[in-house]
Amino acid sequence: MVLVQGANQLHHLLDASHAGLHAPLVQSRESDIGADDMKYVRKLTAPVSAIFLILIAALAFTYLQAGTEYPPPILDPQFGLWVSDPNFGGQRPMVWELEYQEGPGDQILLQETTLGNRSALEIRIYQDGIDDGWVYVRLAQTIDGTRLRALLDEEVTIWVFLQASCECRGEWLNQTSLFEVQINDGAHTLDFIFSDATVEVSQSPTHRTVLLQSPSDEWVGWTIDLANQYEDAQWKLPDRISFSIILGASASATGWHTGDVNGFSVANKTLINPTKQEQLGLATHSPTPSIMSTRSIFVALSRSASLEQARPIRVETVRRV
Repeated sequence: MVLVQGANQLHHLLDASHAGLHAPLVQSRESDIGADDMKYVRKLTAPVSAIFLILIAALAFTYLQAGTEYPPPILDPQFGLWVSDPNFGGQRPMVWELEYQEGPGDQILLQETTLGNRSALEIRIYQDGIDDGWVYVRLAQTIDGTRLRALLDEEVTIWVFLQASCECRGEWLNQTSLFEVQINDGAHTLDFIFSDATVEVSQSPTHRTVLLQSPSDEWVGWTIDLANQYEDAQWKLPDRISFSIILGASASATGWHTGDVNGFSVANKTLINPTKQEQLGLATHSPTPSIMSTRSIFVALSRSASLEQARPIRVETVRRV
């Protein structure tokens, strides 16, 4: 219940962002821009456009080399493309949209790392607990058309690594911290939350939350059938979704929180029988509310390489939901 209530608070923040509350910040009137300013804008636009075209060409070349006619359902699923973002204050994945929220004393760090011979995107946030707000970061991309149809026809596997932090002791559930994959189609929100809690499903008319048991300090793989989840929720399949990876912490979860993502892979569905599904610990549906929905910055402490090598890392088999 604590996790569900905290997630709902974060969801309200994210829903406000989806409603376009930040739009006025980027609006301007043409009459306010002088001739000299317009020339300056054109000078800036040209190189930006060239960089964008180069990026598109590089992605197209990658797809052709891979022998595929269409782009994959999830672009840059291994977080291999990075760019420097002055507004964020550091490096971030280039293809993924970045959204974050922080207080004056909070911090966020995105970086590439290696854990247990697996390359990964590492997300770190620091919650100072001084104000009442959440600190969170979300990496998202919009999926529709052919890419969405392919995603719904197949299944997604994600490998995650939850790190136990000495500054933030206690179980993930009690710390009101959230590390999750979120699907938002504008009318419904589907959240897959990685936590120490046992596998559990809760649902309301517009939200469905699935808790995926993911012990700390080991790689855990989860395979997700999105079309099946929509069917179980009795929702119509979407025409467009926002596909996100989110790490957040409430004001009561002070200290550092870290989540690593090895990446996403999309493959043909694998049939499993009901007996195997019971062995995986999938709970029955229960009518309980669901979860989640915003900005932060900066450069934090990096883990020491010696500590990484000293920590034992186990790799679990892929679980299914």
